[in-house]
Amino acid sequence: MKPSVCLPTLRSILAPVLLLQTLPLTTLAQTTDFSPSAAGGRQGISTPATEPLILAPFKYIAPSTADTTTKSAGPTEPDKPKRKASLQRIVDLNAAGDYQAVGTEGLALMAREKPDDELQLIVANSLAWTGRLKEAIPAYQGLRAGKYADQAAVGLASIYHWRGRDDQAVPLYRAVLANDPGNSSALEGLDLATRETSPRTLLSFGRGADSSDNERRSATLNHRWRDSSGAHVMEVETSLVVDSLPGVETSQQDLTVRYQNVNLALKPSLELSMPTKDDNSLYASVRVKLFDEKVTLSAGRVNWGRMATNPNALALHLSAIHAGINAAKDYSFGNLSARFNFYDISDNNSVWTGNLHLTSSWRPLGSHFRPFVGMETRGAAVQTANYWSPSQGSGTLYAGLIGEWGASDWNLYGSGQAGVRMYGDAGTSWSLGAGGKYWITSNLALSVNLWSLDSWRDNASYKAQAATVNLEKLWR
Repeated sequence: MKPSVCLPTLRSILAPVLLLQTLPLTTLAQTTDFSPSAAGGRQGISTPATEPLILAPFKYIAPSTADTTTKSAGPTEPDKPKRKASLQRIVDLNAAGDYQAVGTEGLALMAREKPDDELQLIVANSLAWTGRLKEAIPAYQGLRAGKYADQAAVGLASIYHWRGRDDQAVPLYRAVLANDPGNSSALEGLDLATRETSPRTLLSFGRGADSSDNERRSATLNHRWRDSSGAHVMEVETSLVVDSLPGVETSQQDLTVRYQNVNLALKPSLELSMPTKDDNSLYASVRVKLFDEKVTLSAGRVNWGRMATNPNALALHLSAIHAGINAAKDYSFGNLSARFNFYDISDNNSVWTGNLHLTSSWRPLGSHFRPFVGMETRGAAVQTANYWSPSQGSGTLYAGLIGEWGASDWNLYGSGQAGVRMYGDAGTSWSLGAGGKYWITSNLALSVNLWSLDSWRDNASYKAQAATVNLEKLWR
């Protein structure tokens, strides 16, 4: 099983050749993401109802067409023993590309009897290709000795990579290369995994503006590294934002540190942030993952003035006590995710946001295109001019399509969606997004993200646009 290309996906299965990717969203540059979905309440300049399109965390990984074991494994050689009907059915389903059925029937088969190693590899690959990563792990582990040991090790390492455990993937890839230095799957997998484990410096610039003449300009410098075990992830970041309205301009620079231990059961992460002048507030948030990382809980004191993307809110040094929950689960019909965030703001107001999002496994336009549908809601106790706070609530139904293309050193995406009003301060809407990432060298990448929105807010037409440019340097 060969990881061959890298694209920014939104964590769903695109087809049998697309594999579920469960890396957590990382904060590339909070000040340059104008999406309310990213922080559950960043408003003033905002995208509509979908998750933010951030390039770095998402991966598209296709099986190698050169790996004949994955698709054509079966008794094709004259000296191979003939399998009985129940085993041959698994081989036939695999040859037909019905990987979902191969995984389901293969698991049932393995519960009754021990299949031969070749058949077990077919089942393990099919489980991985259809996003059933937890079930694929023991199937690969049972093949760590024998003829298919290297292929099983590459498959297992790829799962660790997709699940955000590149610290576990790297030694597996290296062990395969110690036995077979020319193994292309292990070489490519090692390159992708060390992109995540290597120290990285990110420089980001962004600008956004909306139809109320609200504008944000931002610059962020972030450095991320791990300890020698790879399980302890550290970040230090400084960013500057300048928010302006006609006659009003406010700026803020901050210093942020982050820490996560990916080796603990809950994968806890901590963020501490403090403005570097004019505000002595300390902001702190903690996040934990439950139920095999399907549910994320977060809580803390956050910098609402910066999240609001409004110079008045920034000047007031608004803070908020935040509590949030995110959950996602894969079904045969697609990936279903839900999110809810509540903010108790220091101006005696409260804001809450919610989102329900389905990325369909149906691919009517081919494997590069993924349809999605969902709904986005927002409410507030009191309406204020300092940030979007619809006291009558706001609810939107939306549907859209995202397309993705790429290879190991580049990727492109384009997305579009349309929305209709459910209730409150909402109306018809549309948005377009596009972006890409290119690895100039093996250790230097340039990425760009663009989007535009036409919506309804405060009983009037609302428009917004934003762009970010990121330069990423790996130190390996």
